[in-house]
Amino acid sequence: MLQCQMSQGGFVGNVVISKHGHDKGSYYVIISHDDKFALLANGENRPTKAPKRKNIRHLFVTKNRTAATSDLEIKKAIQEFKRS
Repeated sequence: MLQCQMSQGGFVGNVVISKHGHDKGSYYVIISHDDKFALLANGENRPTKAPKRKNIRHLFVTKNRTAATSDLEIKKAIQEFKRS
């Protein structure tokens, strides 16, 4: 189901949590994706200029969405999500 929704382009801007890998439990925002992979940024060690490429099967997509485009805005959006 997630793969079908990802291919429709509806998840750019969603806050996600990594489910697998050395970054398990890390929060990111989807800045782009295709059928198999998403490009993720968190505003800190993964800025929008050097996003992380991660298999979409390894992500938990939350319902929280942001229109943030800069690293600072993304960082603030993730912090707000963690507080809620």
